[in-house]
Amino acid sequence: MIYHNKLPQLATFLLLSLSFYSIAQPTPFDKKFVDSITLQLHKDPDDTTKVNHLVKLASMYLDSNPDVTVRYADEGAALAEKINFPMGQIACLGQAAFSLAIIGEWAKATIRINKAIPLCEKFQPKSLIYMNNLMCINATTRGDFKGGLEYALKAKNHPAFVSFSEIEKWPTYMQIGRMYDYINQLDSANYYAQILDTFTKKYAAIIPDLAKNCYTLFGNLALKRKDYTEAIQYYRLSSDYLGLANTYHGLNKPDSTIFYGTLSLEKGKSQSNPMLVLQASKLMADVFATSNPKESNKYWAIYADAKDNFYDADKLKQAELVNLNEQKNGFELQKLETEERNRLIQFIFSFVLIFFSIISILLWKNNRFKQKANIQLTTTLHELKSTQAQLIQSEKMASLGELTAGIAHEIQNPLNFVNNFSELSVDLAKELKEEVEKLEIPEKDKEYVSEIIGDLTQNQEKINHHGKRASSIVKGMLEHSRKSSGTKEPTDINALADEYLRLAYHGLRAKDKDFNATMETHFDSTLPKIDIIPQDIGRVLLNLITNAFYAVNEKNLSGLDMYEPKVIITTQLTTNNQVLIAIKDNGHGIPDAIKDKIFQPFFTTKPTGQGTGLGLSLSYDIVKAHGGILRWRVRIQL
Repeated sequence: MIYHNKLPQLATFLLLSLSFYSIAQPTPFDKKFVDSITLQLHKDPDDTTKVNHLVKLASMYLDSNPDVTVRYADEGAALAEKINFPMGQIACLGQAAFSLAIIGEWAKATIRINKAIPLCEKFQPKSLIYMNNLMCINATTRGDFKGGLEYALKAKNHPAFVSFSEIEKWPTYMQIGRMYDYINQLDSANYYAQILDTFTKKYAAIIPDLAKNCYTLFGNLALKRKDYTEAIQYYRLSSDYLGLANTYHGLNKPDSTIFYGTLSLEKGKSQSNPMLVLQASKLMADVFATSNPKESNKYWAIYADAKDNFYDADKLKQAELVNLNEQKNGFELQKLETEERNRLIQFIFSFVLIFFSIISILLWKNNRFKQKANIQLTTTLHELKSTQAQLIQSEKMASLGELTAGIAHEIQNPLNFVNNFSELSVDLAKELKEEVEKLEIPEKDKEYVSEIIGDLTQNQEKINHHGKRASSIVKGMLEHSRKSSGTKEPTDINALADEYLRLAYHGLRAKDKDFNATMETHFDSTLPKIDIIPQDIGRVLLNLITNAFYAVNEKNLSGLDMYEPKVIITTQLTTNNQVLIAIKDNGHGIPDAIKDKIFQPFFTTKPTGQGTGLGLSLSYDIVKAHGGILRWRVRIQL
């Protein structure tokens, strides 16, 4: 049987995902970092920081020296247990178990995994998924692929697995795919390979090991189909030397087989990976079997030595002491304990349910009375909030009114003088021009004087124009701060909206006979009458509709072909029993840059002299005083 082992790269990610604290990635080996952390260990007190440093150190040696990883991980696990740091203990036990598994110490690996299981159950249940994955790796190292598949499927079926992200799920899918590959259920293996391929396209840049493992699985499947070209392609993408060696061996290309087989054997020795050494040395012995028996015997000796070390008596004795079959059912024991707790919880829940059912029956009549009282209280609270908002707005408007009244009083008189004298100056300039025409002076001088008089006339007209503009702003301020004297009364919103739509349209037609626009109304006939101040809401509607007509007229004047100005008013009773009034036009719309400013006082996009910038601000305050919302999408909700 030809199969390939990618355990080091896979477990790197598994351990990185184990807990809520950081574990350093083992490649590339950072000597400066290792030296600094090693020196720091002697200074660190026995606390969680030291455990984390031991975890990082252990991870740095995962690929290069598993024995060192085990030493640091065991030291970290002991310290974590001493200071009651279960999360650190779980991670350290997991790292030690992985390293022991890949060097063939599966009995010792099982001991550490089973020590971690109760901690996971109590402090971090989702880590049982990773412990199952480690048990899968451990079983694979022993050649128990069916057992490995059982553990991988347990990891996938854990309740917490569904909440994992794709980045957290891929190691489990990889384990399942590899196990199906090993037991020659190729359709199932290909199914999980396709899932991994979708993950690879998303995350290969940030998780290189995902792509390598995915391509190796595709290479194994292609090799079993004897599709050697595709197998080589995938094995090259994953830098899988043993896979390439096996493929070239199938192609009967001994030179390439020897080249990649040698690289694979060296890699197995450098990583202390006995499974890789066993597979590579056996392949090399087969290659030289006929061409060079002496060289073949050399590799058979390497194979035998690795196998003896892998299955020596001490390890078998350890396996017997640990009782692997009992350990394999350790998760089943946890399951039984969980079921027992669940039965107890169900009993308590049933008792509580019966108790509360009796209480519910006794309080049924009282609850009905409370529900009616709550409805009345809710209605009263809503009315109080509305009244409070109105009082606050009234106080605001009253204070602002006092301030603006004083300002207007001081400004209005000078403005009147400016406007009146500018108009008078225009008349005087005209009379002066007429008198100059009567004088008998050289025509050149007369023309020069007339030109100066014309400039003076034009200046006075501009002064008069801007003076009237200032007067309009002052009047707008007074209107903005005016306290409404109206009272709320039940009002038909549909009729009010229709009335002010017609009023705004005919008002604009009176100013500009060429103005025209299509008006559409979509009124909800189920709307009840609502309590509002009709004059105030009417002013809001008039402002918004007039702005809509202005917007479509501006777009129409831009000379667009086939453009039809249109203003639409819609009313609707919403599901939460509120009235929605929507005013829509097909003008140029509101630029994103000014959407946050349109309700600010004095802000306007109209040319100078055509708007004060107070209409929307006044409308916003009126709607807010009624307990509603005016949005920039030009929507009123009461």
